[in-house]
Order: sequence, then structure tokens, then C-alpha cells
Amino acid sequence: MEPVKRSTQTRHSDYRADIDGLRAIAVMSVVVFHAFPTFLPGGFVGVDIFFVLSGFLITSLLLKDHANKQPGMVGRFYKRRALRLLPALYALLIVDFFVAWLENARMDFQWRTTWRALLYLNNWNVVWNFRGSRKDLGHLWSLGIEEQFYIVWPAVVLLMLALKLHHQIIITVLSLAIAAIVVHRINLWNDDIYWLFIYIRTDTRVDSLLVGALFAYVYRHYRVPSQVLNWAATLCFAGLMYIKYELDASPFIMKTGFTVIAVLAGIIILAAAEGAWFANRVLISRPLTIIGKVSYGLYLWHLPVFLILGRHVTSGPKPLRLLIGIIVASVVTVISWFFIEKPFLNLKNRRYANVKANN
Repeated sequence: MEPVKRSTQTRHSDYRADIDGLRAIAVMSVVVFHAFPTFLPGGFVGVDIFFVLSGFLITSLLLKDHANKQPGMVGRFYKRRALRLLPALYALLIVDFFVAWLENARMDFQWRTTWRALLYLNNWNVVWNFRGSRKDLGHLWSLGIEEQFYIVWPAVVLLMLALKLHHQIIITVLSLAIAAIVVHRINLWNDDIYWLFIYIRTDTRVDSLLVGALFAYVYRHYRVPSQVLNWAATLCFAGLMYIKYELDASPFIMKTGFTVIAVLAGIIILAAAEGAWFANRVLISRPLTIIGKVSYGLYLWHLPVFLILGRHVTSGPKPLRLLIGIIVASVVTVISWFFIEKPFLNLKNRRYANVKANN
């Protein structure tokens, strides 16, 4: 790897279609996994890709803001996050609460799940109240981990910048932190902690976000030869496919597998960001970039739609019912994008026009 100094200029062209393409692959993996779990048993890998993408993009954004001497860097970060994430989430929680009321569901479960989802604590809500949480919102565990990371990580980045730590030291510290989380997860598994709790706890999954942050530092300070990155990303993609189909139910996943998946995804993201991967031409295709743009809304809405329809549409061939569920989820996602998400994204870009990023 050769040291490199990245340009710190921020422009509207900072938008990367290939990042949206990766988002599309990630969200489609999750949606297909929830719709056809036997067809794509390892579709959960899509969540891990989201984690690494988030760590990579958020760290890159913070470093760029600091390099450009943006005033109120942390405040700007949280305002951008709020405008991007909260409106669609609030819409989902309101609709889900109304549906639960119409279905005469356990409203104590509903209240508990809703307010913890509002606080981005839904992963811990499942741990604390495994049999007393609303399953329609169970997928919000991953958003909880990301938001808990966002609360802490900007302060950590600011501290490292204030201390003027060399990037090699930061990369080493991040690597040690990731290794410590792996050891912690292995110990929990060996102590017979329920696998689902290991899967959704922040302290056992934040390593994937840190892997993304580590690759953001690599991207900022080093340039890997394009041919090396191209071959490495291709092999990593093959590795992800193998894990999806062959190792999805093995103890390997719960011990070291999540970190291995994150590193494989990180190399792919680095190759895509450098424009070095031959598959970039696929990632920037219009169908994938469109799905990538609406991936947040699709992730929010698809599981509640599937579960609600599953409770109320019980006749007819299962493939047809699944197709109806995918169509309904897609329609709701489009409505969410045009009437909820996009107006607030436009507001975010007007107020913070120095960055029109993939976030």
C-alpha cells in the first residue's frame, strides 16, 4: 500500500452510485432472506454489509468535515442523521401502532417496543423482554446498534483528532478493539448465551462498524494497487457467497464469522470506492442505484408488511402471497421515499449543502 493524501474538497459529485449499488445488494439479501429463508439462508449477511458501509461512510464524512474545518462538526453530524433517519422511522412506528390497535394486540408489548424503538434500543428490548416485544419491529435491532454507535463514535473521532494520533496508531487501535470484541463474543458463545442475543447485542456486533471505520482510514491514507484490489474484492465476494450458502448455521458465524464477513465486505467497499473493482459497472447500473437510494425505507417497511399480510392473507398459493407481499412492500417504500424521506433529504442538503453524500 502506498501512502496517499486525499483531496478534502467536498462537492455534490461526492455522491457515489457504486455505494448505492452495494446498498441495493445488501437490502435485497435481507428482503429475500425474510421472504424465502430456505432459498437464501445466509441473507442476513446483508445486515453486516450495512454495518460496514455505515462505519466506512460515517467515518469518512467526519474526517472530511474536520479536514475542511467545518464549524460545529458534531452538531452538523447529528442534525444530518436526524433528518435522514427519524421521519421514516416515526412514520413506521405510527402505522405499526395503529395496526396493533386494530388487531387487538398486546398494547403493553406495543408500548414497550415502540418507545424503545424511538430511543434506538430495540436490540436491547429483545434481550430484556424476549417474549414481550412486538415482532413486527424486531428488525429494528440493527438500526439500534448503528445509532448507538453514532452517539459515541463522533466523540471518539474528535478525541483521536485532538490528540493528533498518527493514522497508523489509529488503525492499530481499531484492529485491537475489533479483536477484543471477537474474543468477547467467543466467550459468550462458550458460556452458552442464547445465539439470538449474541446476534443482536451492541457489544457483540459493533466490530463490523469498527471494521468499516478502519477501512475509512485506510482509504484516506493509503492507495492499494487497483489490480490487487480488483482480485481481492472478487475473491471476497466469492467468500461472502460461500458463507451465505455453506456456513450460515455454523458456530463459526457466531464466533469469528461476523468479523470475517465484515472484513470481506470492507475490502469490497474499499475496491468500489477506489473504482478498482470490475463489478463497479454493475453496481452503478440504474436498477441497483434506484434500489440503493430507497434501501432505508425498504428495510424499514418490508418485514412489517410481510408479517401483517401473513396474519391476514392466509389463502392461496404461498408463492403468490409472497409476491403480493413484495409488491406491497415496494409500493409502501416508494410512498415513503417520495412523501417522507425525500423532502427531509432535500432539507438536509439545503441546510448542509457542503455534503451531498450517500448518507
